[in-house]
Amino acid sequence: MGKVKPEHEWKFKCANTGKALKRKKRYYRNGKYYITKAAWQAQVKKDAEAAKAKEAEAPAAENK
Repeated sequence: MGKVKPEHEWKFKCANTGKALKRKKRYYRNGKYYITKAAWQAQVKKDAEAAKAKEAEAPAAENK
């Protein structure tokens, strides 16, 4: 017998929130789908802060 798909398996999920997208939204940015423009902007901000923290951490590690 073949595999049975789960009833609520969604193909597209928001890259920031993880919520299922019931239909393709127009917030497709950088190869990922987002539920709203605000979710996309929040992800961009979070990525920028992570990069800044990593950049600040690197010189501190070199001084030791």
